[in-house]
Amino acid sequence: MSNQLDLTFDTPEPIDLYVENGRGTVDVTATSTTETTVRITGERAEEYDVRDLGDRIAIIAPPRNGIFARDARAEIVVEVPVASGLNAKVGSSDLAAHGRFDDTRVDSGSGDVSLDVVDGDTVVQCGSGDLVAEHLAGNARIKSGSGDIVVRRADSHLLVTTGSGDVRVEAAGDELAVKTGSGDALVGSLAGEAIFTTGSGDLVVHRAASGRVTARTGSGDVRIGVAAGTPVWTDIRTASGRLASDLPSTGQPGPDQPYLEVRATTASGDVTLHQA
Repeated sequence: MSNQLDLTFDTPEPIDLYVENGRGTVDVTATSTTETTVRITGERAEEYDVRDLGDRIAIIAPPRNGIFARDARAEIVVEVPVASGLNAKVGSSDLAAHGRFDDTRVDSGSGDVSLDVVDGDTVVQCGSGDLVAEHLAGNARIKSGSGDIVVRRADSHLLVTTGSGDVRVEAAGDELAVKTGSGDALVGSLAGEAIFTTGSGDLVVHRAASGRVTARTGSGDVRIGVAAGTPVWTDIRTASGRLASDLPSTGQPGPDQPYLEVRATTASGDVTLHQA
């Protein structure tokens, strides 16, 4: 039988929210409100420790009932003021954050993580769960074991590390670093410097207009699309892979003209440069 716990706190200003959940779901919405509401539904809902610490609300999961017992399972729904901070620790529980948040930190085991907009810094660590982030305005560090990572837009420095998961960054506005074991990495548009390192994954950049792209792979291929008219300086080395380019000759860049620098090193992977 499920129980339900409902609490409301007076929070006229943004707060820092800390939430734990082993199994189930966590759903947090940042909206135009002067209250923080908490609803916990589950068999042990009444055992969750919810604390009002002034500018911080903490939701602490109950301890396990025994050494071999599983974590409590609950559906947690929270509403907080816009620009609140979020710190979540979840096991297999999925987490979804809607609206605009300040600094955000998520530690997840196997649950999926979904973030809407983070204006502050972001730190996410996942085991096997997937991550989807719509807009990361501040610096971000994301690490995953085998989960896939999708970032729609990153405005500041973004560092992504995965074991076997794939990485997709649709728009990178600043420095980008991606390191994978066997996962592929794909970038839609690139505006700053990027460093890619992978063992057997492929690296694809749909469009780069300036800056520097450094790619190192073992057996993975590298494919980079270059914006039309952009001068390109290359340093490409491969042991047994092939190099292909259909870029027209643009000559030396003029004074103050943006240009793209491409450095790629592969063992057996192919390197392809093409016009975007």
